[in-house]
Amino acid sequence: MTGDNVLAIGKFESIHLGHRALINEATRLARQNGLDSAIMVLSPHPYTVLVDANYKPLFTEDERAYLLVNFGLDHVFVQPFDKGFAEIAPQDFCRKIFLDFRARVVVVGEGYSFGRNRAGDIALLRQEAKAFGAEVRVVPHCTAADEAISTSQIRNLLLANKLPEAEQLLGFPFFAMGTTRQGRQLARTLGCPTLNLYPHPSKFLPADGVYATLTYIDDIPHSGLTNIGLRPTVSQDNTRSVETHLLNVKMPELYGTRIKIEFLHFIRPEKKFASIDELKAQIKLDIRGMSCIL
Repeated sequence: MTGDNVLAIGKFESIHLGHRALINEATRLARQNGLDSAIMVLSPHPYTVLVDANYKPLFTEDERAYLLVNFGLDHVFVQPFDKGFAEIAPQDFCRKIFLDFRARVVVVGEGYSFGRNRAGDIALLRQEAKAFGAEVRVVPHCTAADEAISTSQIRNLLLANKLPEAEQLLGFPFFAMGTTRQGRQLARTLGCPTLNLYPHPSKFLPADGVYATLTYIDDIPHSGLTNIGLRPTVSQDNTRSVETHLLNVKMPELYGTRIKIEFLHFIRPEKKFASIDELKAQIKLDIRGMSCIL
């Protein structure tokens, strides 16, 4: 086990501005007190265990790890979550974080609750912390338009095609990461070759449609046009994919390359066209429209 630490606790599904406030406070206190900085994350997401097995978190565990690297944390503790852990008594949960995780300062958000039936509250956490010679710091909610920032709020904005508004709450553009795979190369016949991603089944994606995006290849951003969906005009296999056509750059052969796609603006819903020629004409309009956006 690691040394004593300042431990931030939360769901950390999206690492939005509220989550970032918790992490920043933990790293600040760690530096101030000569302790390690750490966070505890639950895996899989509690909602998938307790409510809906088909729930798709905003970011995969790999994407969340990518985000967390930027905070300079000393440790990321991954706590396996199942129905048994959901039934842990609040006092036992406290013993775990103060003894097993060696937390000397615990950082939580306003209104934090924990343990069986979420019976534990900040008052109990402070009481238990005192018994272990530790302390608790509470970070007020981050708000936007007088409303506490939440992952569910961000999900709703993305589903409503309000990407800039979601970006304001996240503090960064919503993105998807993955390894490119060879598709059926149908887009080449349309004059717009694409990079193809087939995201993990657990990955949340915005509504099907066409988006203005930035695609990072070896950390270099390229403007592009990304389609999320089933490609109904050219394919009948019902496989949801993320296909990106890069603008103003010759499309390289990148099968097996890890890329990151940032979704900036919604352009139009996905639709089935009457002919390939009609689809080609629409793609030209999409590219022209995207050039005006970026």
